[in-house]
Amino acid sequence: MILNSSLHTLSLVRNTLTQVLGSISTIGPVKYPADPRSTCVGVVTYDDNATTQSQLDASKSFSDLYNVIQSSLTAVDSTNTSYLSLALLAAEKALKDGRNRTYRFNYKKVIIAFAADYQGQGTALDAMPIANRLKDNAVTIITVACTSNSDKQAAIQGIASPGFDLVDEMDTPKLVKQLTNALLSANCFCPEEWIQYRSDPNNSTSTQYGICVRGYKATGGSYGYQHAIDYCASAVPGAYLANEFSLNKHAFMIKYMETTWAWEFSPVEYFIGLSYQHNQWVWEQTTGQARIPLDPNGFSMWAPGYPQKNSTDQVIAIQQWSGHPKQEVIE
Repeated sequence: MILNSSLHTLSLVRNTLTQVLGSISTIGPVKYPADPRSTCVGVVTYDDNATTQSQLDASKSFSDLYNVIQSSLTAVDSTNTSYLSLALLAAEKALKDGRNRTYRFNYKKVIIAFAADYQGQGTALDAMPIANRLKDNAVTIITVACTSNSDKQAAIQGIASPGFDLVDEMDTPKLVKQLTNALLSANCFCPEEWIQYRSDPNNSTSTQYGICVRGYKATGGSYGYQHAIDYCASAVPGAYLANEFSLNKHAFMIKYMETTWAWEFSPVEYFIGLSYQHNQWVWEQTTGQARIPLDPNGFSMWAPGYPQKNSTDQVIAIQQWSGHPKQEVIE
């Protein structure tokens, strides 16, 4: 769902939306299970009133959506009144009506709101209560503040879901990238009891990635590592022992395991998906995909002399070394 106010930056908004939405492979409702990867987009414009330019299921292709965007965002309105609250109400109704017609009840709901002003604060036309209701009902709100006024920026950003507030800097490529990343993040969610990997383990609003992580209590025994591989694969379809290709991922894993299991294991130890097979170290991958060879020039925090092959040619874990989290081969 896209919300656009009457802005002096209409050309940038059109170009931005065209590039962001043009990269989506399938626009329009497609009945599951034919192709669940489709995206439905509606368009609302607003000033002192809100107008639904296109319902959620109206555009059956990007061509349809392109025509809506181009025809809806052509002229700046003469009024100085702008109520984001009315636009959010129109978007809320469009989302509800569209879902009832398309049976897309399990799809993620997102509103992108372009706004140059915030009016109605503290009145019945304040957008904040409506935004809070939407967010409480699992709607992600992405705001794009199209103003250099710091007070207005702050008010508009307050409408957004945490970490989803953007500022239009008149830089289309940058905004396209930011919006694309925001949509990817909003559309990526994990199974129950799993946690989504993010760039900063200490910041819940930092950039999220399409990787879900969950730790399990080890069962031990001489078959422990293979059991971990098998158990992980059986947890949810496509699951596999985690890789650690970067310092950020390593820090996230350590933080997650310390938070989850510190009360039972100190120091924290856990298996990662690295094993020695056919004369090389390889990382586990999801079912049907080839294992990835260890990059000798990539990220590592090995203790001296590691990694080294052990008697089973496979067991790798995280252990403490010299008081610091290190990756080591263990027997």
